Amino acid sequence: MNLAYESIDECIRYERRIYNPNKCNVNFHLHEEFEIYFLISGDVNYFVEKNMYPIKFGDVMITNNQEIHKPSFKNDNVYERITLQFAPHIVRKFSSPSLDLLSCFLNKPKGQQNKITLQPSQINEFLRLFNQIENLKPHAGYKILKLNYLIELLVLINIIFKDVNRSDNLSSMPELLTSLLDYIDMNLEKDLTLESLSTKFYVDRFYMGRVFKKYIGSNIHEYILFKRISKAKQILSEGYSVTDTCELCGFNDYSNFLKMFKRTVGISPGKYKGNLGNMDID
Repeated sequence: MNLAYESIDECIRYERRIYNPNKCNVNFHLHEEFEIYFLISGDVNYFVEKNMYPIKFGDVMITNNQEIHKPSFKNDNVYERITLQFAPHIVRKFSSPSLDLLSCFLNKPKGQQNKITLQPSQINEFLRLFNQIENLKPHAGYKILKLNYLIELLVLINIIFKDVNRSDNLSSMPELLTSLLDYIDMNLEKDLTLESLSTKFYVDRFYMGRVFKKYIGSNIHEYILFKRISKAKQILSEGYSVTDTCELCGFNDYSNFLKMFKRTVGISPGKYKGNLGNMDID
């Protein structure tokens, strides 16, 4: 327990930021922490795996360490959001038989049921807790309070998650994009160059790239890379060697796989595999 408190600022990271969508490019995220995302302002869709969620002020997005996600800006209105990322192990011990604090992150299909729409009173409660975290001052009880506010948020999220309608209200995407995302997801080990995809779907590769960029806000290459790294993490957790993982995820060049994995995850695949016993891989 003392070790958890020693690393509290590494295990719980709060951030409130304002962006000008014209001057920033928020790429895909895939990190070991679980994330609570709260939109304050901006016209934004939120992409998780293959789904696009329309969101507004007060909507909460929750993602675990296996879900690729990113905001996609619909226009140049000022964008402000709060994120709270946390290491799942730091709260797991505080779950009770009647309430698993990680349930809402894990007991759902991958890339689904990520959005929670709050009522006005719930928005106020979330903002109160966010403000408590944001205004914490270093003192003897700082680490205890930071963990306590996170646990309060997780209790609220799980209670609301259980009560809300589970049907996702998703933004519509062109049929080409839906089919493309499905195909990529099911064929990560195959050739997924723009040329091969344009041949598969009988469309010009530049047009296909423009459609992808318009609706998702990033390019196809980056999406494929993050999907392959996500699959690599899963395969490594199942006991496969680094060499086999490289091949099964569609990386034709072993050294490139090592470089891309470390760039995305922060450590080499070999070290990641060796650390699996100390990490929450679900």
